[in-house]
Amino acid sequence: MRGALEAIKADFGCLLVAFLFLIIMASTIIFATVLTPNAHNPFV
Repeated sequence: MRGALEAIKADFGCLLVAFLFLIIMASTIIFATVLTPNAHNPFV
């Protein structure tokens, strides 16, 4: 049982890092979108 808890903790840490990375990426995109003037293509 202890091994399973250790695995869940390790997996949770990995998921937490991935989640924080996604939040940072999303906030960066939103920040850039708000600050930059609109182009004809928003993905450029």
